[in-house]
Amino acid sequence: MEVYDGEQLVTPTSPKLRHVLAALLLHANRPVRPESLIEELWLHEPPATAATTLQTYIYRLRKKLGLYEGIGEQEILATVNSSYLMRAKAEQLDMTLFEQLSRLGQDALQDGRPEQASSLLDEALSLWRGNMLEGVPVGPLLEAHVVRFEEARLRAHEMRIEAGLQLGRHHELIAELRSLISSHPLHEGFPAQLMLALYRSDRRLEALEVYRSLRRRLVTELGLDPSGELVALHRAILSADPSLNLPGGERKAVRLNSGPAQLPVREFDLAVHKGLAAQLEAVLRTAADRPRYWDVTPPVVSLHGMPGVGKSTLALHTAHELRPLFPDGQLYVDLRDRHGRPLPSAGAVDGFLHRIGLQPDPKGRLEDRAEHFRAWSADRKVLVVLDNAVCAEQVLPLLPSGPGCATILTSRSPLDGLGEEIALELSLPSVEEGVQLLDSLLPAGQVAQDRQHAEEVVRLCGRLPAAICAAASQLGAKPQWGLHELAGWLADSTGRLSTLMSPDASLRNTLELICRTFGQSGQRIFERLGMLPETFTREELLGGGDDVDGALKHLVESRLVERVLRMEEGSYRPAYGCHELVRLYAQERRRAAEPRLEDTLPSGAYPGPAARSPKCFPAAQCRVPACR
Repeated sequence: MEVYDGEQLVTPTSPKLRHVLAALLLHANRPVRPESLIEELWLHEPPATAATTLQTYIYRLRKKLGLYEGIGEQEILATVNSSYLMRAKAEQLDMTLFEQLSRLGQDALQDGRPEQASSLLDEALSLWRGNMLEGVPVGPLLEAHVVRFEEARLRAHEMRIEAGLQLGRHHELIAELRSLISSHPLHEGFPAQLMLALYRSDRRLEALEVYRSLRRRLVTELGLDPSGELVALHRAILSADPSLNLPGGERKAVRLNSGPAQLPVREFDLAVHKGLAAQLEAVLRTAADRPRYWDVTPPVVSLHGMPGVGKSTLALHTAHELRPLFPDGQLYVDLRDRHGRPLPSAGAVDGFLHRIGLQPDPKGRLEDRAEHFRAWSADRKVLVVLDNAVCAEQVLPLLPSGPGCATILTSRSPLDGLGEEIALELSLPSVEEGVQLLDSLLPAGQVAQDRQHAEEVVRLCGRLPAAICAAASQLGAKPQWGLHELAGWLADSTGRLSTLMSPDASLRNTLELICRTFGQSGQRIFERLGMLPETFTREELLGGGDDVDGALKHLVESRLVERVLRMEEGSYRPAYGCHELVRLYAQERRRAAEPRLEDTLPSGAYPGPAARSPKCFPAAQCRVPACR
């Protein structure tokens, strides 16, 4: 017998204290008379000091349990009308959880829902960690409870195996049934189920031998014949009665208990954001550990950050690591299409329904289709990953409803309207973390041999994980290069984004898709970022009659620009900051949008500084010699 407060083991080591605690827990929330406890501890021969000794035991239990009482809560172990009362919530007692799950499993089996029944009964039986009250002496007060729970445990095994047989899992059940028969040799239910499982596995002779072995044992030890139900099953096997087959006449069908698995392939291990990964994993583990009948909202964890910071990598890494905790399925959808446009919720919901084997009504309302998904997930443990989410309205129809489910979503900024969302912000890694990421992507020892240029590569990538990965892929494609050569290529700012391209991803393409959502005015304002320093003010963007405030709002929401404070004349004032690689892309777009001035002049003719266009780059960046 073990008693926990959270993860802390608080079970007493003294046998008598364990005995008293067991008696009180089995009568939780019901008063127990001292006389009953004395009889339980000493049967019919209590010592003269029994009452005083019992009070000492109660005092010691109160002292131990009192450490785990919340401020303002009632006593865990109280005295009520000269009796002792142990207070406990239903979810704190494995025996109560077991009974509730068993009842739900039985109801599901009777209602023709064998898959749900199997899952519930699996969860109920997983609460057993040995025999009932193992290590505790059993007296008259506890004996009836031990018998009742052991019978309930056997019944749960029977029901779960029955559900498995209905699902066609007869091959998988044979070994377990043989073990149960060995532990309970006079139980007739398990041999009957083993006979059916063997018959459906085309092992009829073995099925008949199970019957003969049980009959010999019953006649020899008890002088009884097998029950009428077992005799009827024996006759049905002898005559190959078709009623023994699964529906459809298939005897060999095996239905595996596997849910949809849509997670994209994980390309490499996580090398940055390990602290956030631990936080995300803790939330998901807590959700996966919840019983299926709890009335709680499944968690939604959102990962935010600028493009390329590693949101999708973190989400998928954690989802792959915790797949076993969500055995009923892992669903994934990218909520933007290849052109960067938001994917309608209806298409995403229909994709989920198809994947779980349901046929959505194409003419039905989105609310009805979303309700089908919620109903399917209500008693399952499912992990949903929503990548590149745009707004709450897009996400809400895709959220599972079961308490043992969880959702990870990635978006550039927090989404309003998701309720109790757990938001985790991904910032740029440090140079050290960036070097570790680079080291994990390159052949062993390459970074250690040229640490200086490795750090330079990370800085030239702006510490952006996607850019660091692209840089590493360049070294893989050009084995003649070293970190020194790579740093030299990246030092050329005009060609840096071209160098930072890989077969799997391109920061330039990502930024291009974002800019398409800005409109012409927003794109013009974005292009001005290339003319500005790393931090700038709103006033420095003004010009041309464009809606600067609206564009800045869109740029901030897209995480291409962030709000910062800039020191000016001894005080801080609101300003904006832009990542170096984003600024380089803005410069590229500006160059592409305006023909170079020297291309419009006769050969050998160059304008003076006064002739330079007011929209030209700063003199240090202009390609016209007279501007330099």
